[in-house]
Amino acid sequence: MKPLSGVLTACILPAILFSCSNGGSGQVNHSLTLPKQGVIHERIACSADTSKTYALFIPAPPQKGKGETGTKLFPVIIAFDPHGSGVLPLTLYKSLAQQFGFMLIGSNASENGLSADEYQKIVKALMFDIHHIYPADTNRIYLLGFSGGSRVASMAAMYQYQVQGVIACGAGFGSVQDAVRFKFDYFGIVGTADFNLDEMLRLDEPLAGAGFRHFIKTFPGKHAWPPLEVMEDGFRWITLNAVRDGVLPPDSLFISSVIKTFNARINESERCNQPVAAADACREAIAFLGGLTSTESFNQELNKIEKLPEYNSRVAYHLKVMSQEEEEKQEILDAFQSKGLSWWKEKIKSYTSGTRKGKTNPEDTLKDHRMIAFLTLFCYMNANAAMSLQDQSAAVRIIAIYEMADATNPEPNYMRAILFARRSEQEAAIGQLKIAIDKGFSDKQRLTLQKEFIPLNTLPAWSGMLKTMK
Repeated sequence: MKPLSGVLTACILPAILFSCSNGGSGQVNHSLTLPKQGVIHERIACSADTSKTYALFIPAPPQKGKGETGTKLFPVIIAFDPHGSGVLPLTLYKSLAQQFGFMLIGSNASENGLSADEYQKIVKALMFDIHHIYPADTNRIYLLGFSGGSRVASMAAMYQYQVQGVIACGAGFGSVQDAVRFKFDYFGIVGTADFNLDEMLRLDEPLAGAGFRHFIKTFPGKHAWPPLEVMEDGFRWITLNAVRDGVLPPDSLFISSVIKTFNARINESERCNQPVAAADACREAIAFLGGLTSTESFNQELNKIEKLPEYNSRVAYHLKVMSQEEEEKQEILDAFQSKGLSWWKEKIKSYTSGTRKGKTNPEDTLKDHRMIAFLTLFCYMNANAAMSLQDQSAAVRIIAIYEMADATNPEPNYMRAILFARRSEQEAAIGQLKIAIDKGFSDKQRLTLQKEFIPLNTLPAWSGMLKTMK
């Protein structure tokens, strides 16, 4: 299989090379009492490496007399959050896991910024427990991730054996430096206001060229874990693929419900004069149902929509806006070191004021949201880099741009507090921390462990400030 050329991204992860030893040869420890089913367990230590933990959800058994009996094997979804919160995706999607019968595992160890070796160890430790401890259906292991966690999931699936599919949210792949070892099903989800929208949409061609069964779904949203109703399509996708592959028996009621869902979406989109959304729903229905039932009605509807002048004009404008966005991103990168704060104030205002000339199309507004999100992330990364290098002047300037771009975010004030603390300007540091708390900062552990703030612990204002935190 040829490598996925063309999927290199701006946020690069090193290529991850996983061992191909057959962990599936281990036997499940059936004598182990399973954690309580139907509830989330926030922190379970990995058997092979107790320094790494995960959150766990096992679906509750059916009510007595209403389901099968005997030992049940659960398909598994392993989730990776960019901030190492294994509980978060489980909390968001446990109802789907219960509905579709999936065991959910969320890594508490995987987070942005780790080395390739650390990611490898994390995935191996999780796989060990799946193969040796839990009643897992090892023919149906899937990975799920958001943002940096999406890159971890995709890279692990490329090089880790026995992963059937990936649900990738808000980001594509890391740096693919070696030939891909394994092919898997890929379901991408990205918000139309997500700064990684173009990156995700561009995956379609290389994935198709490499022979991946895949679909890239968009939804009205920003760079965040998708809402429940959007993620449900990811669960539908992997379940239908299991039926298509003969791993699960055909289920006519389930397939009928999927047809009904897509027909409702198409009808609603057309009723609201949204031909692009209607066409997207047709394409998704064809991808989901192909090989399982007739998709002729969806093909006919798609052909009809694609001939509409309104549809074609909207698609053309979208492509024009995406091209402009790439040019504006380059302008921001070029201006980052050369432009003063007054220039940045006006530039950011053009994205946030809603008064820019010609901004009459929703596509323009979405582009502005993506540009602000792009600038915010870029500032966050560069501010952290400048602070790590002890480059005070650069950090002060970048934090100022960061705050202008995302005025409600407490992170710029937290960073500025660190700079003040480094200069022993304790009152100023406390002042910035209070602003961060007023904006919603609530991570008391991070605050108390921050080395620059240790000298502040003896101040009366410090203890008073901590009491105001939620």
